[in-house]
Formats: sequence, C-alpha cells, structure tokens
Amino acid sequence: MKMTVREIVVAGLLGGLAIVLGLTPLGFIPVPTPAGAATTMHIPAIIAGIIEGPLVGALVGLIFGLYSFFRATIPLFKDPLVAIGPRVLIGVLAYYAFTLARGKPARPIAAAAVGLILIHTTWTAGNQLNQLVASGKATAFAQSLHGLTSSPLALLVLALLLGGGLGYLVYILLGDESAPAAVGAIVGTLTNTVGVLGMAVYRGYLPAKAAWAVGILHGLPEILVAAVLLMLLYKPLKQAVRR
Repeated sequence: MKMTVREIVVAGLLGGLAIVLGLTPLGFIPVPTPAGAATTMHIPAIIAGIIEGPLVGALVGLIFGLYSFFRATIPLFKDPLVAIGPRVLIGVLAYYAFTLARGKPARPIAAAAVGLILIHTTWTAGNQLNQLVASGKATAFAQSLHGLTSSPLALLVLALLLGGGLGYLVYILLGDESAPAAVGAIVGTLTNTVGVLGMAVYRGYLPAKAAWAVGILHGLPEILVAAVLLMLLYKPLKQAVRR
C-alpha cells in the first residue's frame, strides 16, 4: 500500500511529536491518583489514525513503540513484544472505532465514558487522600480538602457531582465530528493500556492482579485525558492537515 507525500509528512510530524512528549514534561499530565500522572505519548498515534487512516496510525504507533523500546530501562519495555507490538495497533483500532462511531450515538457514549471515569478517579483519589490524612503525611492543602472525602457518603456525592457534571459538559460540547473522535481516543488508549499490560502478563513480567491494578489506577485517567484532548483538538488538527 503506497503512502502519499502528505501521509508521510503527517506520520513524520506526529511521530516526532510522540518523541518530544516522551522527552519533556508534556508527556505526563499530573492526575490525583496513585499513578501520579497520565501519559500523552500515545495520543499522536490516535490522532494519526483518526485523521489520516490506519496505515499512518500504525506508523506513528511504531515510532512510539521504537522510542519506548530503545529508551527502556526496565526489562518489561526491553521486550519488543511489549514495547512495540501493542503500540502499532493504537492508531489502527482508534481509526476503526472512529469510523464505526460515525452516525451512531457516539455523543452519549463518549460523555458517559468520561463521566464514569472521573467518578472512579475521584473515588480513588479521595480514598488516597483519606489514607494520607490518617498517616499524618498530608499537606495543609490536602487536609483542607479532607472534609469533602472524610465519609464514604460525602466522597460518593463528590464523585457523582464531578463525574456527572463533566459528563454533561462533554455532552454539551461534543459536536457531530468531535464525538466519534472522543470514542476513537477511548479505544486507542485502551489498546495501549490493555495491550501493554496484557502482553506483560503473557510474557511473565507482571502477575495478572498487578496488571489489573495498574490498568485501573493508571489507565482510566489516561482515557479521560485522551478523550478530552481529542474532543478539543480534532477539528483544528483536521483543518490544519487539510491546509
């Protein structure tokens, strides 16, 4: 399958962006969970797949995987089946999810997914805050928030308010084109998280329980970040590529 000059240029630019994200703090967005940060390095592969198709998405994912492989400092990512294989599929599956979501009820699906993820993230962060306060290790700012999370009922209400509010806001902001892009971002991020952790378990680097915990605590915030970013960036990026 031949690639056009535009596809080659876009693949190079987005592949380079993935490397820049990995080399700078822009590749990690702080989130209030035990993971501490959500990576954005897989997002260029999602953008490539959604805007330019599965071939460009696979190529940008390959660049991301090779970067991860050659920069690896732990055995897990020194294995090409873990570091490279799942990353090639990020843009591919994001493209097909984006395509299938067109003309479907993608708007409520994306809004519900984002809202549920924030509910879970808030619940997890609140429990972590309670543990820090109980151990005496919480900062003054963290202690000032403890009243919102001190009881399970208060924490549940806070999580529902934040998650429901964001889900509603996302539903309002999503347009006919942005909603499928958000769905593609969710599927692409799941591909990265599930693919890497699943292969790590298969290859014997992680026990299944540990991989599950990492997926919940680390993967869910990344889905939230990717969906919101794609919702905001899809239209301007598509217009820029067309020019």
